[in-house]
Amino acid sequence: MKKVSLVIPNFNQGEYLPACVDHCLFQTYPNLELIIVDGGSTDSTKEYLAGLRDEVAERVETPVDGFSEDGTIRRRTEHAYPQQGREITILTFDHDIGPTATYNEGLKLVTGDYCTYVVGDDLPHPHMVEELVATLESTGADFAYSDMNVVNDEGRILRQIRLPEYDFTTSLAEWYRLGVSHLYRTRWHDRVGLMDEQYQSANDYDHYLRMAMAGAAFVHLPKVLYSVRHHGNRGQHTAERYPRLITESMRCAERARDFLAGSDGAA
Repeated sequence: MKKVSLVIPNFNQGEYLPACVDHCLFQTYPNLELIIVDGGSTDSTKEYLAGLRDEVAERVETPVDGFSEDGTIRRRTEHAYPQQGREITILTFDHDIGPTATYNEGLKLVTGDYCTYVVGDDLPHPHMVEELVATLESTGADFAYSDMNVVNDEGRILRQIRLPEYDFTTSLAEWYRLGVSHLYRTRWHDRVGLMDEQYQSANDYDHYLRMAMAGAAFVHLPKVLYSVRHHGNRGQHTAERYPRLITESMRCAERARDFLAGSDGAA
C-alpha cells in the first residue's frame, strides 16, 4: 500500500486547524503521513499542536454496544482516532516565515509516493485521498484533481465548483482551474523543485504549471471531495493579499500562453 503525504500549512488558523487535522486523520485511505507546519502563529495553534499526539493516542469514546437481558446498557471503550497507518510530524516556527516557505518546509519532509497540501482551515472529505489515489493508479496520470465546495465559517455551502476536464489551455493558460483538491506523484519534486517563494499567493498555480510544462499528465475526477473555507474579506481575500493573488495568477497565465506559443500548442 503506497504512502500518501498530506502537508498541512498553517498560520493563525487555530480556530479551524483541529477540524482540518481530524478530517485528514479520518481519511479512509489506510497509509497516511501528516506533516503539519506552523509558520509562526501567535494564536492557539501551538497549544493545540503540543497536545495533538497525546490526544490521538489517548482519547477514547464509550459508545453504546448493546442492551443486556438484565436491563442495563452495555458500552464499549474504543480509541477515538485511527491508531494504525497514521504518521504525524509537527514542525513549528517562532516567527512568520511567509506562506510559501510554510508549504515548502512541509514538502521537504514528504516521504510518501503521493503528496498534496491541505490548508489548515480546509476540510478534505473522507474519501478524498482514497479516490484520488485510485484515479492516479488506474489512469497512470501524474496529477489528479477533483471538484470542491466553498463553505463559510458555519459550514454552509456557498457554491460548488465543478472543474473542467484537463486541457493545458483551459486549465492553466486561460486561468488556474485545478482547484485545491488534488494529489500528485512526489517524484515530480525531483523534476521541477518545490514551490517558488517569489510567489506568495499563486504558489500552487506556478508549481503545477511547471509540472505541466515539464510533461506531467493531469486528470480530472468529477466528484466533490473537498470543502475550501471562504472567510469573507480575510485570508486570500484581504485588501493586501487579493491583488497579489490576481497579479501573480496573471503572471502564470502569461507564462503558460508564452509556452503554448513557443511549443506551437503542443502542451
